[in-house]
Amino acid sequence: MSKNELSKKNSKSSQALKSSKTSIGSGNQTNTKSWEDDSQTPDFIYGGPFIKLEKPSPFLDTATPINLQLQGTFKKSFAYYSLKERMPRILTKVIDYCSREGAKIKTKSGASDEELRNFIQYVTKLKNDLMTNKKYSKLKVDTPEAKRWNEWIEQAENSYYFTNTWVFTECYVYRRLREGCELQKGLQNFDPFDEQKEKAFENSIEPMCVVAEKVLTMLPQSEKDKRKADFITLLKICLWANKCDLSLSVGEQVNLQGVVEAATPAEGATAAEAQTPVVQNTILDPFQMITDFKDKILVDDSSKAVDQVIAKIEAIAKAIEGEANLSASKAALTPAAPTAPAAPAAPAAAAAEGAGGAVGAEGAPAEEPPKIPCPAKMVIPQFVMFDIVCDNAGYELFADLCLAHFLVAQKIVQKVRFHVKKIPWFVSDVTPQDFKYTIYQCRSVNFKKEVPQEPPKTAAEGEAAAAPPPTRVIGSDSLRTLGDQWQAFLDDGTFIVLCDDFWTSPHTYKDMKKYDYNLYRKLQFAAAVLFKGDLNYRKLLGERNCNPVLGFEPALQGFIPAPIIAVRTVKADLICGLPKGRYEQLMKLDEQWMQKGDYGVIQFCGKAEPLKVAEKPCLDYGEECRGLGCPVHKDL
Repeated sequence: MSKNELSKKNSKSSQALKSSKTSIGSGNQTNTKSWEDDSQTPDFIYGGPFIKLEKPSPFLDTATPINLQLQGTFKKSFAYYSLKERMPRILTKVIDYCSREGAKIKTKSGASDEELRNFIQYVTKLKNDLMTNKKYSKLKVDTPEAKRWNEWIEQAENSYYFTNTWVFTECYVYRRLREGCELQKGLQNFDPFDEQKEKAFENSIEPMCVVAEKVLTMLPQSEKDKRKADFITLLKICLWANKCDLSLSVGEQVNLQGVVEAATPAEGATAAEAQTPVVQNTILDPFQMITDFKDKILVDDSSKAVDQVIAKIEAIAKAIEGEANLSASKAALTPAAPTAPAAPAAPAAAAAEGAGGAVGAEGAPAEEPPKIPCPAKMVIPQFVMFDIVCDNAGYELFADLCLAHFLVAQKIVQKVRFHVKKIPWFVSDVTPQDFKYTIYQCRSVNFKKEVPQEPPKTAAEGEAAAAPPPTRVIGSDSLRTLGDQWQAFLDDGTFIVLCDDFWTSPHTYKDMKKYDYNLYRKLQFAAAVLFKGDLNYRKLLGERNCNPVLGFEPALQGFIPAPIIAVRTVKADLICGLPKGRYEQLMKLDEQWMQKGDYGVIQFCGKAEPLKVAEKPCLDYGEECRGLGCPVHKDL
């Protein structure tokens, strides 16, 4: 090598070594294929002796700085731990499930041996790509939704697992897991988490029976103060139900107190003890939890939320009534159309068949169902509706259904719309299949348990010792009653289940109007929207580690389609609306308090963007808009 060439090479080396000392900010500026330990794949330069070429690392040994988005580059953040530990374990459990229960999966889904093998190989590679911080691969399936995903990957500021935002990477991994099923014909309807969700439901039957019994007493119409108190109680039942999150526990079963039920026997247990289930001799009473966990609710806007939502509902009901009266007045003033000449008589059945429509009494055509204005033109909803953006299946969905039933039974609202995920998502999120399964199981469950109770405190010591301890019988009769009514509500349109693609996109909610204008407008028809759980909370806050004392409304960054209630147990390191000094106090008690689900918030923003005529045609009929003669829409 000439002196000139050696000089050039040493000059490049010097520049590289200088660049290694450059401080990296949030990590978004650096695209790197290497894992945090670059010594595994060292780069060398000539210059004898060999000198290791150091690279700037995007990984910083800090928590997520304030006002930056959560991502896996901050090694003291929950995002880093989640991507490095939790998600690989979730994928490993999917692989283990497919290997262990292959015969059952093939029988249920109709998949072949080869298809199941292909899926296992696909998930194994996905896990390896995640663990080694590879660049995102584009989706291969040919659907409009997959094409949109590929556009988002191309547009991402950073397209590596750890250096992009945490929410993008998590959503991408679950979308890729779904693609693994889509690429195998026999696994099109396979849910890799179905077994875990079914076990979670079975493990929650007792508290469901306890809650169902009490909820039945809340349904008869009651006076204002009791109605408000019951509304608040059910919001708190929904809050603590959010502790049962299988993605946080990496798929291990979690009881209502948030304790993970270990899949392996305790250390030192005998073989017999390992096979013996633990008998629970106390009642798992979610209503008692509300009292016990009172001090664990860091922000409790439940009273304000109930007052303002009911006031909003009353205003909407008056507007709907006024609109109906106006329409009736216009109809009365409109001259009747001329009567057509009488047609020859025809048998009623033949007339019905020929007209292709319904026939009323005496063979006369039945009245057509009333037409509604196009949703894109509406400025007043047709019904008083309450929306729930669901989180986990099982006990949490059951709690959501109880709240929805209460709102309908008390005539607070006319309809409740449940927004669920179209595909298996974050282990235990509700899909349409989970919704049907939950109601079916509630209708058919057969459960009975006698639980010993404490003897009355008034009893004398000798008396208490002589008498057998009193027992309480927990049964499933009330649960079956609720399940039957929920099925009826589904059948008659009182309960509506919706699953828009946006809920399984990587976008935060401040960008909903940009990426899914129709969904944003759909939410505007609701009197209020209840967002459940941690992922929804992260997306509400834009996946941004805002100052903990920032108010809930500014933290939403302009996302106000309707009044918003956020109900969440804290399982990720971002939060807003805390009283001054509370965050620092909790950090002193436990630096990892935000990762455990021990604390909760019920937060409310009463602001809402006014409902105006839409900028775009409605999604159902598009450019073929029927104006004021709009057919019935599936989401209203």
